[in-house]
Parts: sequence; structure tokens; C-alpha cells
Amino acid sequence: MTDPDPTGAARRQELRTSNDALRGQIDGMLADLRRRTAEIQEKQTEAAAKTHEVISEDGVITARVDATGTLDQLLLSPKAFERTTPEQLARNITSVVREATGSAQQSLQSEFAALAETPDLPDVFAGAPSLTDFLPSSGPLVAPPDPAAERAARTGKQPPAQQPAARRGDEDDEPPQSFMTEGRW
Repeated sequence: MTDPDPTGAARRQELRTSNDALRGQIDGMLADLRRRTAEIQEKQTEAAAKTHEVISEDGVITARVDATGTLDQLLLSPKAFERTTPEQLARNITSVVREATGSAQQSLQSEFAALAETPDLPDVFAGAPSLTDFLPSSGPLVAPPDPAAERAARTGKQPPAQQPAARRGDEDDEPPQSFMTEGRW
């Protein structure tokens, strides 16, 4: 029996067609990568300029953080030392800063979450191993502070659709006295 195509022209055409299809997929992936890179750079620039500010319920404490949650500014009103003890003021400052930090980090994560979605290898190349088998899926090493929980712990009000915040054991039933009038200063 003789080969109907002794020169292999049909096989070469089949390989060219396959190569062209693969090249088209790779070109599409590169174009997508360029587009995503540009989007990420744009979002990074926008995020770097953002600040998040939280003001305590009584207006005594203001914390301003950058997009990553790093404290940029902490303001205390003159009344801060009249309404509370140093210990309670320190706890409230910490809580307001944690709330601002959590808000900034949650905002940053939500802005970049969509950009992190990429097709898995089996979606592009049949039979390729999945990258999810090699990457940890446990989330961040340290979860950012929950802004609603921080505010709830500070105000004593339960955040919506959550369990009550654990008491820290630092609340008492008496209104705070100013440490300035107690002679401790």
C-alpha cells in the first residue's frame, strides 16, 4: 500500500494549524496579562493616594491610616483627658486605630480581588496540572481587624449578623472619672 501523501504535506498543514491555534491562545494570554498589569498599576496608584479615617463615637479620637492600614495621623481632642481614664483612653485609641486599619485592609483586598483571578492551566492546556494543587488556599496569614467588631467592642453594641463581641473585662458600671481631677497627673 502506498502513502497517499508521500511528502507529508497534510501533516505539515495540520501542524501549522495547530501551531497557529496555540500561538493565538498565547497571544491572547499575553494581551490579557498586559491589560491586567496596566489595571493593577493604575489601582496601585489610586490605592496609594487613599486614606481611611475613623472618628470615635464621642468625637474624641480620630485615626487616619493609609491604604495599607499604616497609621498616618492620630488626633485627640482636648476633652480626651477629661472624659476617661488613661487606661480606657488607650483601649479606645487602640480600637479606633484597629478599626481604621481593618477598613483600609478590607478595602484594599476587595479592590484587588477581581484582578487576582486568573484562568487555571487546565482551562488553557488540556491535561495540564492545576495550579490550585500547588498554592495554599488558607487565605492571609493574619486576618485584618474586623472594623465592625472593633466598633462593637468599643460601643457595647452588637454588630449586625454577628455574635456578641467578647468582653475584655475592662468595663465597669461606673462612669469614668477624669484622671486630671483625681490627682494622678
